Amino acid sequence: MVMRVATFSQSSTILQNALKTQAKLADNQEQQASGSLSSDYAGLGSSAATLVDLEVSVARSQAAVDAAGDALTRVEATYSALGGVSDILTSLRAEVTGVLTEEDLTGLQTIAQTYMEDVAALLNTQLAGRYIFAGSSTQTAPVELEAYEAANLTDVDTGYYTGDDYVQSARLGTERAIDYGVTADAEAIEEALRALSFAASADPLTMDDMEALSELLVGAQDGIIALQSIASTTASSLETFIANEEEHIASSEEMITEISSADIAELIVEASSYEVQLEASYAALGSLSDLSVLDYLF
Repeated sequence: MVMRVATFSQSSTILQNALKTQAKLADNQEQQASGSLSSDYAGLGSSAATLVDLEVSVARSQAAVDAAGDALTRVEATYSALGGVSDILTSLRAEVTGVLTEEDLTGLQTIAQTYMEDVAALLNTQLAGRYIFAGSSTQTAPVELEAYEAANLTDVDTGYYTGDDYVQSARLGTERAIDYGVTADAEAIEEALRALSFAASADPLTMDDMEALSELLVGAQDGIIALQSIASTTASSLETFIANEEEHIASSEEMITEISSADIAELIVEASSYEVQLEASYAALGSLSDLSVLDYLF
C-alpha cells in the first residue's frame, strides 16, 4: 500500500500522457486511412472558413459552367440550323437564276414547296425536347405551314409563327447574363419563308416575279448569315467563359485539397514518434508497478 501511495501521482501523470498520445495516434491513423485532415470542418481550425468559401465558390462556378454549357449546345444547334437554311436559299437562288421560260416556272414552284418544308423542319429543330426557335414556347413547334401562304413578295407576314418574342438567355453569375436565342419570326427568317411561300404558291407565278424574288432571297440570305455571325460570336464568348470558370474551379479545388488533405509521409513519421512515446510510457508504468519500498530498506 505504501508503494502505491508513493507512486500514484507519477503513475497518474504518465497514464494521462499515454492516453493523450494514444488519442493522437488514433487520430493520426484515421487521417492516414482517409487521406483527410478531418471528417468535419471543426477539425480544420482556422482553415475551415477558407475551405467553406472555396467550396461555395466552386459550386457557384460549376452551376454557371453548366448553364453556359447548355446555352453553348443550343447556340451551336441554332448556328447549324441557320446554316441549313442558308444552303437552301443558295439552292433556290440558283433555281431562280435558271428560270429562262414560262415552262420552267412549274418546276420552280415544286422545288420551292419542297425547300419551304425543309426550312420549316430546320426551324422546328428540337434539343433535349425543347424547340430552339420558339422563344419561351419551347414545347410547341414554332413554324406551322398549313395555313400559311404569302400573298406577295413585299408584305411582312409571320402567320406561320406560333412562338413568342422571348429571347433565351443564360445567367452566368449574379451580375452577368448573355442572350443567345433566335426566334423563327426574325426578319431574315420571315423574308426567307415569304420568298419560299410565294414561289411555291403564287397563282400565277410569272417571269416578272423573278427579279423581285431573287432580290428578296438575297436579302434573306444576308440576314441569315448575319444571324449566324451573331451566334458564332456568342458561342465564342460562352467558350471563353467556360474555360475561365473551369480554370478557376481547378485552382480552387487544388487549394481545397491542400487545406483538407493529410500529408501521409508526415503522418507516418508522426505516428512512429507517438508509438515510441507510448512504448516508453508503458515501460515506465510497468517499472513503477514493480517498485517496492522494502527494496530500499534492507
